Amino acid sequence: MHHLARSVRALTAVLAIILLAGCGYAADAAISTEAPRPAPTTTTTSTTTTSVPAPAPPVLVAPAIAFATGQPQLDSLLPTLPPVLLEGNATVHYGYNPLDTCCHAGGYNPEPNAVWIGESAFSSRARLTYVAAHELAHSVHIKTPRAEALTAAVAGAPSVRPGSGWDVSEKVADCVAWVLHPAETAASGITYWDCPDPWRSQVRAALQ
Repeated sequence: MHHLARSVRALTAVLAIILLAGCGYAADAAISTEAPRPAPTTTTTSTTTTSVPAPAPPVLVAPAIAFATGQPQLDSLLPTLPPVLLEGNATVHYGYNPLDTCCHAGGYNPEPNAVWIGESAFSSRARLTYVAAHELAHSVHIKTPRAEALTAAVAGAPSVRPGSGWDVSEKVADCVAWVLHPAETAASGITYWDCPDPWRSQVRAALQ
């Protein structure tokens, strides 16, 4: 009987140990089923790069054309004329054309491409403007690639210098003056003709 009681106590102790071990396993199992901890968050910082624009290239300005005819009024007028009148690169002189018979307000010599503005052109600003425009227009007509278009623009127009080899060029030169300086040309009182349409419009187109 005494041995039986000792055996029961021993069995009871073993069961207690097994029970405690089972509790520990259950605790470990409970820990293993917890939700996984979130992984560390990585923060990416973006860098914005602002490009600096390249400096603008320098603007080249063509030097103003200077005239030295010896006549201040003429020298001040010439730079104000439309650039198309200077395309012929004529040299402008103050005085009467040495190849002329006498005293015309203006003259043009194809060789050596020279314009002459005489004293009688200075009676008014309007007359001076017309004479300068008219004579320079001769050089545009004769010395530039516009020659063919300008000649065609006055085709069929009445003659203004009958029998002269300058008839076509005089018509062109007056039409150019009427297109570019109509008020001064009208006020000058010394034009060859009034270059009506369609010729005036055709010359205007040829100057574009």
